[in-house]
Amino acid sequence: MDDHRSDEASAAESSRESRGGTGRVRFIGSFNHSLDAKGRLVIPQNFRDRLGETFCIAPSFDFKSVSIYPTEMWEERNRSYEKLGKLNPALNRYLEQFYALSYDEQTFDGQGRVLLPMNIRSKILGTERDMEITGANDHIRVVAQKASGDSWEQFNAELPDLLEMIARLENSAGEQGQ
Repeated sequence: MDDHRSDEASAAESSRESRGGTGRVRFIGSFNHSLDAKGRLVIPQNFRDRLGETFCIAPSFDFKSVSIYPTEMWEERNRSYEKLGKLNPALNRYLEQFYALSYDEQTFDGQGRVLLPMNIRSKILGTERDMEITGANDHIRVVAQKASGDSWEQFNAELPDLLEMIARLENSAGEQGQ
């Protein structure tokens, strides 16, 4: 019986850690898998556990990758968009496309795969089969491995400027805290 309680305590601690102590789920890490002929993608077990039984699939903010959100985060994203107002034609056009490529109430099959709907696959991932599945803090990001490699090269080229910007932000935050 004590072993069982110990396992429960360990699982609760692991759940708190995966939420970063904030009560929110946090996704970190990177994995490679391939889409099968039907457009299904294996999602790593630790990501599946954090997504829950149902989740949402949508384009990323910049429409360059597919995002998989826990339902709670999806609802939070929707509320933030609603606050932006509906009288802006550019925002409405963006939201029309965003919601046209969004799918809620998604589930995993018995093998831990998710079916990425054809519409979002063809418009965002193209014909690529090899995918990189990465944690993106509050959601999962799915991107074609080729695009991921291009993004990595761009990141490396921008890294010196990014590090300089981070140093300026840290200095500014330190000065404000004094």
